[in-house]
Amino acid sequence: MKDIFIADAHLTDPNDASYRHLVDFLTAQCGQIRHLILLGDIFEFWVGYRHCVFSAYLPLLQVLQQLQANGTHIVMVEGNHDFHMGPFFSESLKSTIFPDGGTLKLDDLTVYLCHGDTIAATPNYLRLRRFFRSSFAKMLIRILPADTTWGISEILGNASRKRRASQPKRQHTLPEARIKQHASQHFKQGCEAFLCGHFHQAYHQQLDQHPVIVVGNWGQTCHYAVHENGQFNLEIYQPEALND
Repeated sequence: MKDIFIADAHLTDPNDASYRHLVDFLTAQCGQIRHLILLGDIFEFWVGYRHCVFSAYLPLLQVLQQLQANGTHIVMVEGNHDFHMGPFFSESLKSTIFPDGGTLKLDDLTVYLCHGDTIAATPNYLRLRRFFRSSFAKMLIRILPADTTWGISEILGNASRKRRASQPKRQHTLPEARIKQHASQHFKQGCEAFLCGHFHQAYHQQLDQHPVIVVGNWGQTCHYAVHENGQFNLEIYQPEALND
């Protein structure tokens, strides 16, 4: 059976075309995939509460439950928009969760997975990341009402989008050398493939005969990666009405 990798869907509204396409795509995979590996930022914002989930994500969560019930093991690599995944993923879906990346065995291959946000990060970003991943932040988030947390995330998300839109084009260049350097470190430790997301650009190269893959984003192009029979490939989901 095949394994599928998806990253950077940044889902918010179930009525968005990219959200509907992802639900349709995953529904069609039920019973056909061994692992679904989510490489972070699948959600525009997620923190896990014990007794509730954000209602906007129910369509996707229901599909994930169907996949899990049909034998798919779900692997969640936390991103910079979705972290502290909580009991829905760890208990209801029985997912493997990687807060900071990790290795997964696919047949005879040891694959290193990460979101990718630390590969070319600034010191300021790394400090902010450590705070949001800290036990204190986790406790603070959990005691806030879910609606309050969601509202804060919308404010921060809007500010982040405005900042990205104002950046010069060069800021969005794929840091290929840094990605290869990061992958090479894991190959030296025995990994045989490297996959990440975060950069919103699809990329697939060989480094010392090992695949290095940036999955690309699930949006207008609906990129994803597939592992089957020992081979990795980048694919594009093309629904009939991709741009509706």
